[in-house]
Amino acid sequence: MNRYFGMDTHKKFVMVAAVNTEQQVIIEPHRVEMADLVSWTERNLTSQDSIVIEVTANTWHIYDILTAQAGKVVVANPFKTRIIAEARIKSDKIDAVILARLLASRFICDVWVPSTSVRQHRVLVAHRAILSKQISQVKNRIHALLTRHNCSCPEKSVFSTQGRAWLDSLPMTPIEQLERAHLLAQLDLLQTQRIHAERQIAQLAAQDERVPRLMQITGIGYFAAFAILAAIGNIQRFPSPKRLASYAGLVPSLHQSGDHSYSGHITRAGSPNLRWLLVEAAWSAVRFDPHWQQVYEGIQRRRGSSIAIVAIARKLLVVVWHLLSNHSTYYYLQPQIFVRKLQEWAWRIGRKELPSTSSIAFVQDRLYSVGLSDLATGLTTNRKGKLQFERQISTQLEKDAKLPSYQSALLAV
Repeated sequence: MNRYFGMDTHKKFVMVAAVNTEQQVIIEPHRVEMADLVSWTERNLTSQDSIVIEVTANTWHIYDILTAQAGKVVVANPFKTRIIAEARIKSDKIDAVILARLLASRFICDVWVPSTSVRQHRVLVAHRAILSKQISQVKNRIHALLTRHNCSCPEKSVFSTQGRAWLDSLPMTPIEQLERAHLLAQLDLLQTQRIHAERQIAQLAAQDERVPRLMQITGIGYFAAFAILAAIGNIQRFPSPKRLASYAGLVPSLHQSGDHSYSGHITRAGSPNLRWLLVEAAWSAVRFDPHWQQVYEGIQRRRGSSIAIVAIARKLLVVVWHLLSNHSTYYYLQPQIFVRKLQEWAWRIGRKELPSTSSIAFVQDRLYSVGLSDLATGLTTNRKGKLQFERQISTQLEKDAKLPSYQSALLAV
């Protein structure tokens, strides 16, 4: 007999109930402590059972436990399970039964279950983002300390070597000296931790052949490419770029009734980190890429700066979909910037952990992987160890930015 379980999950326990195909309750709602969940699944679940749980902080830990015994585990989207959220009478027992009945009637709107590696990549990206946020908070507190004394750093940055020396020389009260010492110590620790996290990301990104393909886009480096791929997962989930843009929440909201239709701001659905990454990439693309600067200025004159940069972010996501789906080359590629990003990536990985024999070999391997063999064979190293193109290739690129090898992917964005 097929059984359909509904689980209302919490931090220390889960509330479990089950119904049959006719949606009749066959297992009354009861509480299972989180510490006993593994033994409970071994005693009660079979390969014919289906279970539904909602997305929470500990969803994937529970999901891994349940999949070891149950035949099917569905992860429900809590934002679309409105019958539970809007109920006048709401309890854990009622929620568990409702989830089970929705599963039995196939009314559950489930979410994509990422693989273990994708989950770990998301954790690492979120950890690095938190470290950056904490660094900004500490820097703001240091600036606030200077503001209390009405001081302005004469150096370019108060966090440079000269700026730190000037900050240490300022006369302050003993309590403020203690605060200054603690803030600087926190800053050094957080920056060191972020470097370690970025090195780990750089090393993991070197194992993904999709990363250099996204790095062709001006404004996207190895970290942004790695984070975008972690948020998207398998690009085959999205049959069109519109679906991907909707997943990222970069499409306008729509309210339509009868003959009336209203289009509002973007939906902001999905991961806020993904939207932040794309907006930051859009600003860089507008700054350094003439094509995107022209597109931005055209939209900005009509709709304003904020709407223009969000529009660029969505267009970049469309480019991402084409590059990943069609394995194509970026049409507006800037070769020198792309190579510089690849070399910085190799430096961040570290010489000992570099998968290639040298940084130039690492860069050439990535150029070959995205179909830019003409650029890979034309690389040389100058006296300072920086990669550059041979003179004849560089001159040709200046005269004709649209080489035949780049024309294979004219993206309609």
